Amino acid sequence: MSAELAQDDKVKPATAYAPEDAALLCGIGRLVCTWTMLEQSLEARLAELRETMGDVRTVGARTRPAMTKLMTELRTTVAMRDRRNAAALTEIAEVERDLQRIDRFRALIIGGFQQPAHDGFLCRDLRNNAQHVSLEHLDEEIAALEQVAQRLLNI
Repeated sequence: MSAELAQDDKVKPATAYAPEDAALLCGIGRLVCTWTMLEQSLEARLAELRETMGDVRTVGARTRPAMTKLMTELRTTVAMRDRRNAAALTEIAEVERDLQRIDRFRALIIGGFQQPAHDGFLCRDLRNNAQHVSLEHLDEEIAALEQVAQRLLNI
């Protein structure tokens, strides 16, 4: 069956993308890598916070915890560390809202990518609606993710 799909005119192999699509493919890769680096940095930051509080256990030793689990642990750890200072918890809530928005965008790109289009690419959302995503919007979301990462790791 896969041989039939490869010969179908509607299916375009990744090697067939034109050189002008390189910025698009690079941007999508940057989005995925930035998100993964944030997860890894947050996991390391949580280990550091646990260690300063005297807890040396390893959370998620078998599998890498998802962002939701990491954010829950960060909120809990900061609440224990700063019992009387709610400013850090407020910042975490704001960062979490931004992360959820960026994660929805990331899911749209990863799960709904259709094809390159003029100045960007086409995606399909969960309701199968076509959406055009410009390269500029992709770059803005990556920059927003990098800013969120800085805010999060400074808590």
